[in-house]
Amino acid sequence: LKKLQISVFHTGTKQLRNIYNLAKIFSRFDDEEIPVIVLKGLVVRNFYPHPEQRDMNDADILVHKEDLEKVKCILLDLGYSQLEDHVSSHHTVFYHYTFPIIELHWHIVKRDGFSSDLDKFEEDVWSNSIKVNVGDSEVRSLCYEDLALHLCMHMASHLAANGFGLRQLCDLVLLVENKGNEISWISFLDKSKKYGFEKFNIIIFLLCNRLFHMKIPNELINIKLSEEKYIKLLIDEILKGGVYGKKDVVNAFGNQIAFNCEYKDNNATLGSIKRYTRFIFPRVECMSDKYNYAKRYRILIPIALVHHLIAGLFRKEYSFIDKSKFIIKGASISVKKNKLLKWMEL
Repeated sequence: LKKLQISVFHTGTKQLRNIYNLAKIFSRFDDEEIPVIVLKGLVVRNFYPHPEQRDMNDADILVHKEDLEKVKCILLDLGYSQLEDHVSSHHTVFYHYTFPIIELHWHIVKRDGFSSDLDKFEEDVWSNSIKVNVGDSEVRSLCYEDLALHLCMHMASHLAANGFGLRQLCDLVLLVENKGNEISWISFLDKSKKYGFEKFNIIIFLLCNRLFHMKIPNELINIKLSEEKYIKLLIDEILKGGVYGKKDVVNAFGNQIAFNCEYKDNNATLGSIKRYTRFIFPRVECMSDKYNYAKRYRILIPIALVHHLIAGLFRKEYSFIDKSKFIIKGASISVKKNKLLKWMEL
């Protein structure tokens, strides 16, 4: 009990400090007349009984693409440094030794493998946005309908990448319970269908009802799903991920190769096994400079592949046991996950 009390105290003080520091950053943006939309945790934390206990390691903010350089300059001026190895198709990451990590988005959700029609959604979120407070600063948030849709989209992208945890479900549950009466669920369903997340979103709502007894909106309540085995598989997937979705390292590795971001697999088993094999034994053209000897002399490719496998096994980021388990179980985990993604139409 004492350990829990200490943890609660440290979490609360850390989050209060984070909000105080973020308010300073948002004030700078306001001074420079840079519009910003805060995403996810910065908004939904206010729906928790004790907002400071909604742990948040980073702050997600959305800016117009034309304002990216201005925002970067402000963050660098405040002592942040950009993590060059964390740039993706929709955001980049800035680190500070005392302020919260900032994920700076120019797209609201990752584009790899998802709908190309999301540009329209991104245009609309700005005109639909509402005012909220973060500490002493007034900023903009997605309207509650768009926020619900974005939380679901974010879960879909995480499920496709490596998995998501219970906290993301809790965020959606609290949003629906607190602001569901302000959301047009017919519009929510229309947008879900338009952007390719309809079945996934319905499944997530049914899951929230099953796990947390969340009341499902009337517009969604008559939609039924079969395939109970996949619902159980999804619940197992989420519980394995823990709070943040990263608890089971072996499962997370398997998940990363399950999703084909370029096109849908016709055969889930064959597609996953191909990516598993390519993950263990990548094309020599995709390997780092230390394997240049194989790029120059193709006859040395088998040696480079063995070299790559051994180097991977002895890297220190993950335990040798976890990596060994992945080599043994990775393909079967990936096949199951690929079938799950196919069922959810992702």
